[in-house]
Amino acid sequence: MFELNQLQSFKAQNNDNLRLTIDQADQEIAWHKAQHHSNPISRYNAYLNGACLKPFLNWLSEWLEEETLSQPSVWHYQDIASIWEVVNGTAIEIGETRLVLIPSDEGDLEELCVPQEWVDIPNWSADYYLAVQVNLDGDDDEFWIEICGFATHRQLKSEGRYSISDRTYSLAIEELTASLTVMQITLGLNLQAELSPLPNLSEVEAEKLLKTLSDSSVYSPRLKGSFYQWAAFFANDEYRQHLYNQRLPKNGVPAVLATPSQIPENLLQRAKNYWQAGWQTVGEMIESLGTLDPNLVYAMEGSERYRDGHSKSQNKIPTLIELLQDHRNKGNQWRAAELLGRVEPGNVEAIAALSHLLQTTQDDTLRRQAAVSLGKIDPPNVAAGLRIGKIIELNIQLDIVRVVLVVTLLPEGIDKTNVHLRVCPVQTQTLPPNLELIVLDEDGEVFWEEQADSATDSIQYEFRAALGDYFQVKVACQGVNVTEDFTI
Repeated sequence: MFELNQLQSFKAQNNDNLRLTIDQADQEIAWHKAQHHSNPISRYNAYLNGACLKPFLNWLSEWLEEETLSQPSVWHYQDIASIWEVVNGTAIEIGETRLVLIPSDEGDLEELCVPQEWVDIPNWSADYYLAVQVNLDGDDDEFWIEICGFATHRQLKSEGRYSISDRTYSLAIEELTASLTVMQITLGLNLQAELSPLPNLSEVEAEKLLKTLSDSSVYSPRLKGSFYQWAAFFANDEYRQHLYNQRLPKNGVPAVLATPSQIPENLLQRAKNYWQAGWQTVGEMIESLGTLDPNLVYAMEGSERYRDGHSKSQNKIPTLIELLQDHRNKGNQWRAAELLGRVEPGNVEAIAALSHLLQTTQDDTLRRQAAVSLGKIDPPNVAAGLRIGKIIELNIQLDIVRVVLVVTLLPEGIDKTNVHLRVCPVQTQTLPPNLELIVLDEDGEVFWEEQADSATDSIQYEFRAALGDYFQVKVACQGVNVTEDFTI
């Protein structure tokens, strides 16, 4: 069910540039995600960065595993769209080391051209900058990326040619270090030049910039005004997310959506297939079931006190955001995240708060709720999740046992989906004794199962699946079972 990628060995690349193939499905996914940007330039920039990221990350992950080093992570992956809207490049972290991929589709790449943001913003600067040539023309099997060499931050600052017209630092390909073995040897060294801190930006200045730069007809907002004022604004996660949200069309979809044929649907679109087979959003299920045990309501959606008493609290968003930031009280954080999913769709403050929580929380339950709430108010968001449920009826002798199967889905990594399963009783405090939750792989083999005892109030299981993975979820009791099919 969970495939291992066969990637090129790091040591095999000592003499030649590293070239990796881009799968057609990955290319189409990158194109699809790139449509959630404000203009053709931003969309193509997001497409280029998205297309090159997965093959490189797969290769890097395998190499680091062989070397027993920390696995890589994409810096600001949850809100990467807010970066790609205006800046080329993707940062990847390996422990304390950071490298930035700078893709280009030039047929004969002659230079590494790094946006100033990646060089002169203190908390954005990296140790290594990789020149990536991307080929997305020709037949499907000809999509590839090639690493043409790298420079260090210190090298860019001391030797790079600064262009005031487009605010970039550049080095000719011949000036780069071609062998990635050198990067391997120097991992962990301090390769960054010293930078001056950014100026403080007042709220008045920030609001003025936001108003000016939100016009999507301004294709390069990063070139407006002084760099350091722009940098102070853009480096602020909240301001940057506000800018991205306001630059998008009001309905979140570009006026002209030109996509290749048969583009894979996103997570929320694919889940609609389940609704046709009796699946509902949890809110719809709570309404259809009527009066329920409070424990079940809380397990599925939230306590009745908050669900009914505060459902119209859209004017209390600042209070909810304050609760969301209260790390000492996980219960309040969870309830605030749940309620922010009930405000009007597209609310910038709520979207920014939930996106920030997704980036910072280590609590899995809180992370799932933040993703689900984000999916309600900002469906096109790359971090949007979904929670759906279905009533399962088991005819056991002369009795009908009713339980609820709740499935929470949220994006994780480049093409993975976190799947959380939970089965709960409908009218009773506990599940029927000996009720089983079973998960089967594509071959029908059991890879996880658990059985309830007389005191079990729910059974839950969490795993990660790749795009296209097929599995089955079986709820069984006393020889009677119901099986549901899933394709991620």
